[in-house]
Amino acid sequence: MMIKPLSVWHRFALSFNDARPEYSTGPWFTMNAVVEVRGPLDVSRLDRAFQDLVKRNDLLRTRLEDGKQVIRPDVPVKLELFDDDELLHVPVDAGSLTPIRLRLRRIETDQHMLCLHIHHLMADPVTLWALLDELAALYRGPLPAPLAQYWQYAEEQEHLLANGRAAAEEWWQKFAGIGEFAGPPDTPAENFALRQRILDADEVREMERFSRAHRGSMFVSVLAGFAVAMEPFLWPGDHVLFNTLFSRRNRREWRALPGPCTVPAYIPLPRPPASLSGEYVAAVRDVVLGAQQHVMDPPTTAACPFVEYLMDARPQALAFGEAMGAVVDAAGPRDIGRAGALGIRARRTSDGELFVHLSGNGIGWSKERVLTVCEKLPWRSPISTEVS
Repeated sequence: MMIKPLSVWHRFALSFNDARPEYSTGPWFTMNAVVEVRGPLDVSRLDRAFQDLVKRNDLLRTRLEDGKQVIRPDVPVKLELFDDDELLHVPVDAGSLTPIRLRLRRIETDQHMLCLHIHHLMADPVTLWALLDELAALYRGPLPAPLAQYWQYAEEQEHLLANGRAAAEEWWQKFAGIGEFAGPPDTPAENFALRQRILDADEVREMERFSRAHRGSMFVSVLAGFAVAMEPFLWPGDHVLFNTLFSRRNRREWRALPGPCTVPAYIPLPRPPASLSGEYVAAVRDVVLGAQQHVMDPPTTAACPFVEYLMDARPQALAFGEAMGAVVDAAGPRDIGRAGALGIRARRTSDGELFVHLSGNGIGWSKERVLTVCEKLPWRSPISTEVS
């Protein structure tokens, strides 16, 4: 048995429990994917592939105990056969010896639904796709040893953050005199969670063009656009605070590593103008780059909107021998009525539209205000195309 330190994500996710007891250690804090498999599928062979998957990834034999990663040399797992209608969301016990469940439902002789569920303490979106790729490959035959294990990533991450802490603290000192960040007037608490289309395919293409013209990423544009749309609701203040998660997979061995290779970052933006401009996008881009470079444990406990733009990196096809699989659905944690500050998670669909999952406790950012913000996003009306 090995004992290893927690990763930055582990510590951050566990802190969710401070405001919402047992939220991040609860059974619905999961990442989920559903794969439709068509063609002849050998269930026993799939079960062996699943066992091999757990053997080759220390992450899948890891449990968090007393502030450490505890990795066991062997953990028994078994493919679950089921026949109920629930495909996407099932509970995963964070106290189990393994954080993963794999379920299979037979629809017809040559049609199955394969459902992978892993506790979010041990997974980010890349983890879902990496594990599905490995599972399909193991079904076809043996694989070479992994390039790295997640506990090695956690140790390296701890070293990098320790070495960069002084520079990160110096960067944050630039914002120390801000005082109170601008925010909305309070509204009564009222939890909400919904999925909303905010841009159609043509509007997304305009957003992409705008991003390229102003040398920004899609995340920078999403963040800047929401900030501008929120401006009418903000009380006085020179800056507005957001937070996000950055993926840190900047080495070859980390790129497809199963495990939550993410770090939290807080982004203090200048107060947005009344309409989106190239100058504001440039200012947002500079702050985002600084936050990425100077990642540290969260420097503040201030509640603020969470904004995330998720790239859709799901595998296009999964070959299980002669059978072919395609991801037909995926989702993060199921809403259980314990929303915190406003969360905005944007994802582009296969049809080119931009959807967001919106959730919050309604305090300040009520459901009505958030829906109005979505309606006022810059790309819903003509914007300046001049490159600044």
